[in-house]
Amino acid sequence: MLTLPRRLLVLFGLLFAFASPAFADEDESAHEPAAAEEHAAEPPAAHADEAEHPAEHAAEHPAEHPAAHDAAEHPAEHAGEHSAEHAAAAAAEEAETPVDPAVEKEFTAAFKDIPDEVVDTERPEGQELTPSLTVEQLRQLIRVARAKVLERMEKKIEKKSAERMGKISAMIGWFSLAGLLLLFMPLVLRKKYPGQGKALLKYSALAAGTFVITVNLFGMVVVGFRSAQSALGPATNPQLRVASAFFDAMDNNADALIVYGKELFGPTLEQVSGNSDAQPMAVLLENGKKLVKDADVFITIAKGFKKLDFIFGILPTVLLMVTMLLFILAIKPTLLEIVRLPIEAAEGRGGGKHVIKRAFRRVGGELLATLCTLGILVLLTFLAGTIMARVVMPAIDLLIQYFGLAVLYLKSVDGAKSGLVFLMLFAVILFLVLNLAAVIVSMSMYLGKAQKIFQRKFNDGVPVRQHKQFWTWGTISLVAAQVLPWLYMVGAGWLLEKINDKLTANVTSVESIPWASIMLIGPLFLVVGFTAVFWAARGMKAIGFLAKYKVPAPVAPAAPAPPVAAAA
Repeated sequence: MLTLPRRLLVLFGLLFAFASPAFADEDESAHEPAAAEEHAAEPPAAHADEAEHPAEHAAEHPAEHPAAHDAAEHPAEHAGEHSAEHAAAAAAEEAETPVDPAVEKEFTAAFKDIPDEVVDTERPEGQELTPSLTVEQLRQLIRVARAKVLERMEKKIEKKSAERMGKISAMIGWFSLAGLLLLFMPLVLRKKYPGQGKALLKYSALAAGTFVITVNLFGMVVVGFRSAQSALGPATNPQLRVASAFFDAMDNNADALIVYGKELFGPTLEQVSGNSDAQPMAVLLENGKKLVKDADVFITIAKGFKKLDFIFGILPTVLLMVTMLLFILAIKPTLLEIVRLPIEAAEGRGGGKHVIKRAFRRVGGELLATLCTLGILVLLTFLAGTIMARVVMPAIDLLIQYFGLAVLYLKSVDGAKSGLVFLMLFAVILFLVLNLAAVIVSMSMYLGKAQKIFQRKFNDGVPVRQHKQFWTWGTISLVAAQVLPWLYMVGAGWLLEKINDKLTANVTSVESIPWASIMLIGPLFLVVGFTAVFWAARGMKAIGFLAKYKVPAPVAPAAPAPPVAAAA
């Protein structure tokens, strides 16, 4: 486990005790409407004059501020309307993703004494390090928040997955109806093939029916494959993994967080348990701004984290587009044969039985290829899910610890450099991204190549053993790209702990902490060290092999020779 020295975490709690409670309100004032900012920017003399003669000013200019005047007369009404709007929106969202009543009841009981917002209260002298919660209480908050948040996220993911499956089915269904256009081929081809009207009508109808049936059968195979992917998705979904890692990391560090458990971490857990789709880690980063007046860097990092989460969120949409593209490429040769069926019949080049047989044989081949690919998918999901669990949690754990270190630094050091904080937190997030990219990219490439190999096997009769190089070196490349991040995390955890212990060996006060060394050496060690080790261990070469491996396209059958006229 990657850990910072315990003494730094104690200092972190001590410095929180001397923070000004006014900071908790400044973030709210920063988000006031633009009109309020313009009003505040007016010359102070004007405001002073209004303050001296409030009644006269109100009487002379009743129409200048109608909204304010109305709000003053009906404050309860406006507040009620505002609250009602938010309550209605929250209720609608909650109705879409209902939470288990038992979980909701336990959540309400656990958080009944926790403030709704992050607060930073002064404490009596000598009680600066007195925990505001016990370890058991904080862990209970973490447990019930985790159950509520992850359950809601899983339900939303399932709902979106069902919507995507509906879109795929609808697109395939509408595309299959394009086959009905083949019924108009006799009108288009009647001049080119005079006297073949009956044959054109017969085979156009046959082609139209075959087109519709074939596309829908292909669609059933595609939808079935994507449904299986979605069912296995939670094990490797980056959004779920990151959120789950947040709660695991909080639980692991509970004994170091209880000093301000009620003031900071409890409200954060309550906020993330609402109907917000924001990642819990992003919410915690944003709350750092409420504790440190000038910590805009926390907002910047939180926005970056949200963008990363957005990218994770659109991955299923990208996979949807890839699925449709592969569907079109796989079915294209068969559909072209079906479309040419009336033309071949009009030219006297055979009936349509062979075309229909090939179409249904192709569908059967795709079904068998999909079943084999699903077997590979199950194994890959188990491998990738296991690796993600062992990579994401330590990275989020370290991010939380460095967040605490950043707050300590910004509160205690005069002239603290926010750029240093940005580099530290950004490096940890970049390290997380590099690890996830290695796992996701290698898994996707291997699965795509395996599917093509099975398609060649069942559709074109190409033996699987012809791709021995892929099954050997491709599998080794996959395992290497997946396992290297985990192995580096294990080694880096041990080595980074030694580095931090050495840097803080002589620390006796906040002023003696070597801030620049601690805030840069560790995170840069993660990013630069991982990149170097991954390259030296041939991780990039492994991913390159998976990307460049070619599955040869099937050789198109030779066109039948035109009939030879009999000699006179």
